[in-house]
Amino acid sequence: MIDSNTVNRILGIKESYELPDKLMEILIENKTSEVFQEFLKIESDLSFDWFTDYFQEEHSNRNSMMQDFTPKEVARLLPMLEDNYNSVADICCGTGGLTIAAWNHNKNATFYCEELSTRAFPLLLFNLAIRNINSIAVNKDVLENKVYAAYQIKNGKVARLESAPENVKADIVIMNPPYSVKWKYDEKKQDVRFREYGYPPTQFADYGFILHGLGIAGDAGKVLAILPHGILFRANKELTIRQKIVENNKLIAVIGLPDKLFKNTTIPTCICVYGNHIDRSALIVDASREYNKGGRQNSLSQYNLDKIADIYKSRKEVDKYSHVADISEIRENGYNLNIPRYINTYEVEVIPDLGETVQELAELEVEIYQNQKELIKMMKQLTSENIKKKNELKKSVKMLEEAIEKRDVQLKFKL
Repeated sequence: MIDSNTVNRILGIKESYELPDKLMEILIENKTSEVFQEFLKIESDLSFDWFTDYFQEEHSNRNSMMQDFTPKEVARLLPMLEDNYNSVADICCGTGGLTIAAWNHNKNATFYCEELSTRAFPLLLFNLAIRNINSIAVNKDVLENKVYAAYQIKNGKVARLESAPENVKADIVIMNPPYSVKWKYDEKKQDVRFREYGYPPTQFADYGFILHGLGIAGDAGKVLAILPHGILFRANKELTIRQKIVENNKLIAVIGLPDKLFKNTTIPTCICVYGNHIDRSALIVDASREYNKGGRQNSLSQYNLDKIADIYKSRKEVDKYSHVADISEIRENGYNLNIPRYINTYEVEVIPDLGETVQELAELEVEIYQNQKELIKMMKQLTSENIKKKNELKKSVKMLEEAIEKRDVQLKFKL
């Protein structure tokens, strides 16, 4: 098991705060061979991100960056939805969980990753290198569009680039950006990403990430984003952006996920798929009620994942689960994409049979009566050398007998 103690031991550090600098030193100076071997002795399964729990416990910044790593099954779901790809861009990729899931589906694909956190970034490079994922990783502030460093990962080696590539395009853009973070921008600046749709509000940056992804997807790609439900119905600037996305035929699907899938947040999330779309409609899916219930954290089974993927690809309508909303229906709803507006999950309450209810009450009365009789019988068998306690016991038995007799009389009177 790869825990913090194991990671620190292999890297030769005493405290976890030393990890980013130490790991960058190992990667850039190509001292990875022995370190990789040590890790692979402990964990040979490369299909998932080993460091999700380690990073969340030791390095994540919930306050300013709202870092909350994608659950493994949700990461697996994205490439199941759009599985025909040769190039992938992972935005706000953390330590690379979504990239690894997409790599599992196509190990020959090329990858482009963007991540702001200087604490997560070394682990991202490590994950890419140990799996021989041919990729470019950029330490970048996505909202500001500001690059701090760029690296190429090829054949398990990490090399720094003089500059990040420009005009990147990908078949699919995957992302789980920080939810509803605040940001500042200057509307006078010429930022091509927001030219058509406008700037998102300063208090909610969600659409900033979406529009950034749409720019990378271009005319042929798809954006698959894990987002908070607020982006579906919030008003003002977000409503204007949402309306333009719908009218430009860029919204492909909205898939509501169950609550409590994430480790550090219980807010409901959804997967939104964007891109050029033939149909002037959007698939709305309510998958929120089908999951494996856990204590603090719920999960999705393979059956749940397969069902969502099947509905998405076939665009089937299933009662109380999925609906294809025509653009006219979305207009009638004022471009509000809140899932209950399109899918009615109300279940008619079954009225219990009166005869059965009376029978159950009668049986309950008989059971109570028998238990009380049995209790009196047991109390009469109790003995005590203490005269005071003996008298108290007799008094209690008498009171219980009188209560039963009174109750019997009342019951006969009511009947």
